[in-house]
Amino acid sequence: MNDKLSEKKQFIASSHLKIYLLTLSLLTAVFFLLFDISITQRLYIVNQKTNEVYLTADVSPGDKLTYGWIHSLEQIPWIEDYHVLENNHLMLDRITLVGFGAGIPHNKGKVTRIDDGRIIMEEIKEDFEEILWIHSQTATQYIGLNDQRIIEGRDLPHHELLKLRIEKRLKICRRSQ
Repeated sequence: MNDKLSEKKQFIASSHLKIYLLTLSLLTAVFFLLFDISITQRLYIVNQKTNEVYLTADVSPGDKLTYGWIHSLEQIPWIEDYHVLENNHLMLDRITLVGFGAGIPHNKGKVTRIDDGRIIMEEIKEDFEEILWIHSQTATQYIGLNDQRIIEGRDLPHHELLKLRIEKRLKICRRSQ
């Protein structure tokens, strides 16, 4: 008698498990039919202390990020060009400036040319996991993405510790009909 009861319990438990797995499989299939799922990269500019987010933008590997500065002491324009890497890092590719002075690197990469009075240093290949800085509304002119300005220096809080980082994130979008 105990054997028959035990077999009946196993059969019922097995049936419930099969129904559960079948339902889960069907729901999963319906989900994947209705939604596109992808991994994307997102750029964030945040406060280093509070993590308050000031800017977000979707990016892709190879996208160009540009910082336009005015050197605080020398008062000369200084442009840094990076590109986004697959691993969420930024690779410094080029620095463009009109002269050298205090705090301006003279030995980054290779001076490849002088164009209309601007010194262009390329082949730098310096990898940054993130960019940390004390923001100055008078020093930072803009930050650009693929030759489009995404934020002006005046739009970020003055004298705050800022961080620019890139993170991967899961993107779920409803499929179009």
